[in-house]
Amino acid sequence: MKKIGIITISRTNNYGAELQAYALQRKLRDLGYDAELIDYLYYKHKDHKPTGLSQPLIKQDTKSKFKNFLMYRVISPLIEGSSVFSAAIENRKKNFYRFHANGKTRYSKDQYRSYEELYKMSFEYDIYMVGSDQVWNPGTGTSLSPYFLDFAPKNKLKVTYASSFGVSQIPESLHAKYRDFFNNLDFIGVREKQGVALVEQLSGKQAKQVLDPTLLLSKDDWSRVINEDNKNSLPKGDYILVYKLHESDELVQKAYELKRKFNCEIYNLCKRAYANKKIEGIYNIEDGGPSEFIALFQNAKFVLTTSFHGTAFSVNFNIPFFAVLRPNKANNSRITNFLEMLHLSDRIVWEGGENDNWELSENINFSEPNRLLNEFRNDSMEYLQRILNAE
Repeated sequence: MKKIGIITISRTNNYGAELQAYALQRKLRDLGYDAELIDYLYYKHKDHKPTGLSQPLIKQDTKSKFKNFLMYRVISPLIEGSSVFSAAIENRKKNFYRFHANGKTRYSKDQYRSYEELYKMSFEYDIYMVGSDQVWNPGTGTSLSPYFLDFAPKNKLKVTYASSFGVSQIPESLHAKYRDFFNNLDFIGVREKQGVALVEQLSGKQAKQVLDPTLLLSKDDWSRVINEDNKNSLPKGDYILVYKLHESDELVQKAYELKRKFNCEIYNLCKRAYANKKIEGIYNIEDGGPSEFIALFQNAKFVLTTSFHGTAFSVNFNIPFFAVLRPNKANNSRITNFLEMLHLSDRIVWEGGENDNWELSENINFSEPNRLLNEFRNDSMEYLQRILNAE
């Protein structure tokens, strides 16, 4: 049995990151591989140790360095230890821990808190894989080298699945560096259409667009995952689910309109456990973990979201939704590409503009999107099988 080591973004208390990390290693294990996540702590994790060798591609000024230090090494630990927010924070941490516990998510035996700890380790994987999320974003506040597998032995297969730049352009000053990065990889699978073009522009290599790992699992697969956990605290009956990564007055007004129409409550799944804005008539859920995230989407009457994974789970579960986007946001492509692929672009609403899409029916005929999603899922699985069987 081939052993696969996956490096990606995980242990970040972020729904999308945890779900995509779980999904990829779960799918590989279902295919019969001995797959695990290499437990390298992301730079935002409070226990990550930044060093001279882990400096970011784009040099940070003193102000940015201080801001990152303040946010991730001072403020976050202080908030986690605060009695003011302790109940929600502790419950959320327990829910995130429970989701990964009992072998559901397999991590490497050792944890690597610094760049040096990762690079001095002698791994024994047959295949090294870069997972999904914005692992190649040049604006990331740490070295990208680990996410191009330059710690892996030269004679081992090095591949990527649904990795993302998170941006549509790379500064010209970094082109040579990215070319070197890509020369270390044998097969390249990216999440967005723009990523295919960027890889070719930067390296001359071909890349394959594939689905986000969360979409490799069907709605029945996800249902079995959440049925293993206790979700008694979740809302009963019909409800409108709001999941937003930035504030949006237009989204909130639409939620009120749907509440009147459906005669049901509104629940806001918060991206963190503290300092969440309280909005009249909307109940905040601050302590949910990944299982609660999945269950809330699965059982919603309607979803309003600004998030890629909020959109992806709505589609996968066939829940009517609107994706609310800011026109000037740099990473809109991951949502617009996905919905364009499935002929669901009319479910996008642009903030601050004239939007006829708001007037669309609250119901969606998912027959064609489901057919297309299955085609893309099969295509992505063929890519996985092909690269994993490469010599």
